[in-house]
Order: sequence, then C-alpha cells, then structure tokens
Amino acid sequence: MALNYKELVNEIARNDESLHAVTDDEAIKLKDALYNMAIDIDERLRPYGIKLMLVGGTLLGAVRHGGFIPWDDDFDAALSREDYLKLIDIFDEVLGEDYDLRSPNSPYPNGNRFMQIFKKGTVVKEFGSDNPFQPNELKIDIFPYDYAPDSAFFRKIKGIRANILMAIAACVMDYRYTDETYKQFMSQSSSGKRMYTIRRIIGFTFSFKKPEKWFDKVDIAIRTKKETNYVTSATGRKHYLGEIFETNVFYPVSEMKFIEHSFYAPAKPDVYLRGLYGDDYMTPPDAKQRECHYIYEMKL
Repeated sequence: MALNYKELVNEIARNDESLHAVTDDEAIKLKDALYNMAIDIDERLRPYGIKLMLVGGTLLGAVRHGGFIPWDDDFDAALSREDYLKLIDIFDEVLGEDYDLRSPNSPYPNGNRFMQIFKKGTVVKEFGSDNPFQPNELKIDIFPYDYAPDSAFFRKIKGIRANILMAIAACVMDYRYTDETYKQFMSQSSSGKRMYTIRRIIGFTFSFKKPEKWFDKVDIAIRTKKETNYVTSATGRKHYLGEIFETNVFYPVSEMKFIEHSFYAPAKPDVYLRGLYGDDYMTPPDAKQRECHYIYEMKL
C-alpha cells in the first residue's frame, strides 16, 4: 500500500541511525517545558483579550487524559482570525523578549502555513525542520480559525483553492531549500523516490515565487471578511473542507483544565472532537497507529 506523505516520512525516519524517537525521559521533559511555555503565553495574552484555545490532539488529551496524550509531545493551539492578527501586532511588546514568532503575512515570515511561537534559548531539532525559517527551538503551533462561506458551493471552491495553494507552497519550500539529509532519506525507498520527484517537479514549476510568499497567499486565501454560520481550520490536519464546523461549536469559547491550568477551548468540545476523530475518540488507538516524533537533538 502506498504511504501518505507523513507516514512515508515516519517510516524512513525509523530506519535512520542519526535520528531517534523521543525517549520516555525526553518526553517528560519536553511536555513539562511545553506546558509551562503554553501557560506563560496564555497568561501574557489574556490582558489583551486574546483567547488561546486548545485544539487538535491537545484538546483530545485534555478531555481523554486530563493533559497530554501519553504518546504525544505537541501542543496545538488556535486563535480566531481577529486574535491571530492582534497577536502579530503586539508580539514584540508582549512576548518578543523570550520568544520568536514565525507567521505568514507578518514581519516574521514562516516556511509553514500557520503561526508558530518558539522559545528562545532552547534547542529542539526535529526531522524535516532544516530550513532558514524555523529556529529549531521548542515550539507551539497556533492555527487560525476563519469563518467559512454559508454557501456549500462556495465553501467547496474556497477549500479546493486553499488546498492547492498549500500543496504548491510546501513543494516550493522543498525545492528552494533542499535538505540533503531529507533527500537521502527519501531515496531509500521507491515510494520515497516517487514522492520526492513529484514534489520537486511541482516545486520547480511554481518556484517563480518564494515559498514564504506562497504561504502568504495561502493565509490570504483562507480568510473570509464577514461573520458566517461556519468556521474552519484550513491549515489544520484535515485542511479546509475537513474541519468545517458550525460557528456555535467554537464560539463563545469555553474553558477547560489541562493538567492544572485552565485554558480556553471550543464551546462544544465533544462535537468538535467527534468531527475530527470520530465518535469513538475516547478510545485510544492501537499502538501501531500512534504517532511518534523523531529528533536529532533536544536541549531544554
């Protein structure tokens, strides 16, 4: 069976000796650092009315495990588009001393389709992160939530366009900033070679524009100017069309405890999690289906 891109990367990484899966001891330290980082950011943003929401696997962990999913070491957060833009405006003043920001359509260009905040003075070098945009530091991913058109037809058109632009941006990124280690990994299997070749061709074709400019175009394309009855996380794991929810699933936001700290969360977390993970989201997946992260180096 052909692997998708993420599965392919994980499969190749498992077989390379220069990488290692995050150990239990590293995972404990990583989660503790992420947790404290998230609390610090949340507490600094609240006086400005910016509501940092738990989403994705982090929200699932809060509901199912009371904190991190035991085998996960990410922290996924989200902001409404209004708060997302406000954070860019105040970042230097409020967080700039201790953190680095990368985000499309900002003074801090990102080689990614969504915002990321990095903690200065740390080192977390992951597989596939060797590019001039990412600082290789401890990071939190922050996804923008945008209103989606009320018309199903226009939602479909907007979603398809957003997905095409995201694919182009990612391929141009690979083409412009070729990671030789990554290239060697991909050449270890026929699936990897095919995937790498296809991405290179697409990247070359659209390389007349810098990758960060393509990510800027993605960010503009997913926005909707007026409030509607639907919202979506176009840059999330299931992309524009896979993460459309009625607006009342998210707003007005609620609060939920994650370990000991109360973070903001969608108004109806059960509806959101069922939409993202299925009705049986409270049942942990088999060990083979659990995601694992691979790193070169970590200093916290």
